[in-house]
Amino acid sequence: MNSINLEEFKEIFNYLIDNNRRLQDEGKKTSSVGLEGPAGIGKTAIVEQIAQERGMTFIKLNLSQLEEIGDLVGFPLKQFKIILHTPDGDKEEWVSHDLLQSYLTAPCETYSLTSETRMSYAPPEWLPKEENPNGTILLLDDYSRATQYFIQATMELIDKGEYISWKLPRYTTVVLSSNPDDGEYSVSTMDNAQKTRYINFNVEFDLNAWARWAENAQLDSRTINFALSYGHEIFESKEGVQKVNARSYVTFANAISGINEWGDSKSLAMILNISKGCFTDKDNIIGHLFTTFIANKLDKLISPEDMLMKPWATIKPQIKKCVYDSNGQYRPDVASVLHTRLLNYSVYYFNQKGAKTDVVQDRLLELIDAGADDPKETLFSEDLLFDIIRTLMKQFPTRTNKFMLNKKIREKVK
Repeated sequence: MNSINLEEFKEIFNYLIDNNRRLQDEGKKTSSVGLEGPAGIGKTAIVEQIAQERGMTFIKLNLSQLEEIGDLVGFPLKQFKIILHTPDGDKEEWVSHDLLQSYLTAPCETYSLTSETRMSYAPPEWLPKEENPNGTILLLDDYSRATQYFIQATMELIDKGEYISWKLPRYTTVVLSSNPDDGEYSVSTMDNAQKTRYINFNVEFDLNAWARWAENAQLDSRTINFALSYGHEIFESKEGVQKVNARSYVTFANAISGINEWGDSKSLAMILNISKGCFTDKDNIIGHLFTTFIANKLDKLISPEDMLMKPWATIKPQIKKCVYDSNGQYRPDVASVLHTRLLNYSVYYFNQKGAKTDVVQDRLLELIDAGADDPKETLFSEDLLFDIIRTLMKQFPTRTNKFMLNKKIREKVK
C-alpha cells in the first residue's frame, strides 16, 4: 500500500482545497478527501492547522461519539408550501410549522396557502450560520469507527455537499479521518460505493517530519533528542502494531518537561513512573531506553539555538564535547541528532519575523571551516553541513546570498 507522510499530505491537501474552489466556481463536482492512518500520528491536528493557516472555518464532528443521527444531519420537520405575492411576481416558498404561524397572522393578500406539504430536515446546529469567504473544512473524525447507519447518512454530504433540504457552505471541503481496516482497530469495513466517493490517502508516521514539527512546536529540547536518538526503537511498528504513537509521546514529553534535572535518581524514577501512565507497552521500552539515554548524558546535548547564537569560542568546545567521547572517538550517532536539530531549528529561525539570517550563515561557515587545519577538530561532516546549507538555499534563496561567496560552497552546490 502506497503511503505518504503528513507533510506530503499537507501540500496535496492545500492544492485540493484550491482546486475545489475552482471546480465549484465552474459548477463542477468537488472532491472530498480521506485521511487514513494509525492512531495518534497527527491526522486531526494537521487538518486543523491547515484551516488555521488559511483562515478557514474548521468544523470537527467525531462520528464515533454522536448518539443520534439528527445530531449529524438535522432533525426531520414538516414543511408547508406557500405562494408569496411580491411586486416581482409570485414565488414559491417552503416554511416549517413554526414559521407558518407568522404568515397566518400577516395580511392574506401577501401570500396564498397551498395544500402541499413535505417532510424535510432542519439544518443541524453545527452548520455555520454565515459563510466564510476563505471556505470551510468539515472534518468527519473517526469516520471508520461510526456505525453503518451514520456512514450511510454521510454519503450525500461526501458526494454532493448537501443533505436533502440543506447544503454545506460554499467552498467547503469535506475530510474523513480514519484508522486502517487491518485487524488492529475496531472499524467498519467500507465497500466500493463508499470508497469511490472520496480521494483516500494512506499516511504513516515519519520521524523526520515529526522532528520538524516538534522543533516548530518548541517541544522540550531533551525529548526531541530522545526521540531522534531512539526513533526506530520507539516508533517503529512491531508485528503490525506501533509501539508508541506520536500523540502519546508528545503527551509524555510535555508531562516531563517541568523536571529540570533528569539525571538524578529521584527525577529519573519520576520520569519512568510517568511513562507507565503514558504508554501501554508491556516491555517498558521507554523506561529501558530512557535509562540508557540518561546514562549516556544525551539529555545534556547542546541545544540548536545555542549552536547558532552563542559566541563561537564558547560553543565550539561544547559541540566537540558532544560529538567526541572521552577516548576521542567520533560519535556519528550524536552528530546525526545534532545535525537534524540544527537543520530544523535553522529553518524555524529563518521563518521568524526579524530573524538575523546572517548570523546563521556565519555560524554554518564556521562549522565548515572547523576541521580545515586539523581533522581532529571536525565537528560535523561536510555532507551533514551541506545538507543544511542546500535546504536553506532552496527554501530561502533570496536570504542566503552569503553562502555563495564561499568558494567551497559554490563548488559543492553548483
